[in-house]
Amino acid sequence: MPWLAVPYSDEARRSRLNRLYGIQGIPTLIVLDPKGDVITRQGRVEVLNDTECREFPWHPKPVLELTDSNAVQLNEGPCLVLFVDSEDDGESEAAKQLIQPIAEKIIAKYKSKEEEAPLLFFVAGEDDMTDSLRDYTNLPEAAPLLTILDMSARAKYVMDVEEITPEIVETFVSDFLADKLKPEPI
Repeated sequence: MPWLAVPYSDEARRSRLNRLYGIQGIPTLIVLDPKGDVITRQGRVEVLNDTECREFPWHPKPVLELTDSNAVQLNEGPCLVLFVDSEDDGESEAAKQLIQPIAEKIIAKYKSKEEEAPLLFFVAGEDDMTDSLRDYTNLPEAAPLLTILDMSARAKYVMDVEEITPEIVETFVSDFLADKLKPEPI
């Protein structure tokens, strides 16, 4: 490792960093700004997805396309996942554009309170990983399908409607944050 790293033998410092940044396993790469504030906890995923570091320092995007490499983020807390029919290339991008203003609003609201946003936002197309996720969570094959998945709580919330509109997404998110939705077990 040619970069600066905490020596594995320095257990006291590793333990403090684990507590400070919520590190639960290795390898972990957390990117900090010069003030020590977290830019991303997904540095490892970002390096794998951006090997030439064109988007460094990898400020989080409000909405991610669900991929094999970032699917690990589903375990970090509740995630809104909008499943779409990715046979149509424009549908995935349109879905991102639909939920992006809502994601940005939620992120800004919690950032102003110096808190982490309570949801991550994803768009999932049709691929083997998405099929596995649907199987694991026992979700129908419908598309579009609006869900909130909370893997750590082993709970899901499903909004199965013909058309997903910004109003439907916003109401779904607001109801989730207000604990008005009834979870289904995963």
